[in-house]
Amino acid sequence: MFKKLLLATTLISYATAIEVAKVWESEPVLKVPESVLLDNQNNQLFVANINGKPTDKDGNGFISILSLDGKVKTLEFSKGFDAPKGMAIYDNKLYVSDIDTLRVVDLKDGKIIKNYHIKEAQFLNDVVATKDGTIYVSDYSPENKAIYKLQNKTMTKWMGSGNLLGERPNGVWIKDDKLIIGTKEGTIFSVDQKSKKISTFKDNIGVNGIDGISTFDDNSYITSDWAGRIFISDKTKSEQIIDGSADKINAADIWYDMKSKKLYIPTFFDNRILCYDLKK
Repeated sequence: MFKKLLLATTLISYATAIEVAKVWESEPVLKVPESVLLDNQNNQLFVANINGKPTDKDGNGFISILSLDGKVKTLEFSKGFDAPKGMAIYDNKLYVSDIDTLRVVDLKDGKIIKNYHIKEAQFLNDVVATKDGTIYVSDYSPENKAIYKLQNKTMTKWMGSGNLLGERPNGVWIKDDKLIIGTKEGTIFSVDQKSKKISTFKDNIGVNGIDGISTFDDNSYITSDWAGRIFISDKTKSEQIIDGSADKINAADIWYDMKSKKLYIPTFFDNRILCYDLKK
């Protein structure tokens, strides 16, 4: 059973063997955690809690803070969200997607200080920040497949369905000044931020499409499949390293820290964050 496997150490073959070892699991006090974000400056984790249904404007959503050993420091650090999902940090502010609005949180006190409403957005999902403070956010909805860009306090629709080859964008990441996009269809796209030229890094990843995405090493990415699977993919192959689907332990918008080699998994309906060591 997967719950027993969580306590074990597993070896898998990916170029050289990767050791997958569970480090901790948080107490199941979170409320539908959709994404987790590492705050390196303060050695803590932010967790976005939907606390309801992903598209309900119910005002129940909130952001939690966890310590790096999985203890809940502040369960409701920031409140006033509907269904918060992806997050990114820039200039001591937390940018959070919330259905049709990108909300900006002051990290000094957790207060929402700005809201960027996007009229046509229906399912804003992942968020990423560049070094210069440009913010990208994906709209995962099948009716409005898009990437939005916040720059100089102005929100624009940066890519639409045609640019994205008709695929639904979910996870977003920045690598080597390229925007990296993971889609519902299981494709990783690399997009030039200046020309918007799009190239396919790898397709047919996973079983249920891509949710979260992070760099794993110089040549590969680590992605989650909302149903509970984790994959590592380079340009030629994808290998599954974790599978919680049989026990309905989800794997939503993950975070992988290349420095510590730790993977953080928000388990959605399971209401926990799981932490693993992934080492070659």
